[in-house]
Amino acid sequence: MLFRVGGATSVFGWLLILSGITYLVVGGRGAMMNTPGSLPRVLIGLVAVVIGSSIVRWAKRARRE
Repeated sequence: MLFRVGGATSVFGWLLILSGITYLVVGGRGAMMNTPGSLPRVLIGLVAVVIGSSIVRWAKRARRE
């Protein structure tokens, strides 16, 4: 490993997941009400959830080694 993985890395991943879910909810609600700019929020939310879950899994795997 290039650097040590601590609890802050997992917390960062979980914050990305939670913010991604928030963006998904806000963007989905805006898309239902035909608010302009809501579909990019949905995309940003999906990307944040994917990256956050990858970070959490990577940190968990690094702690086991």
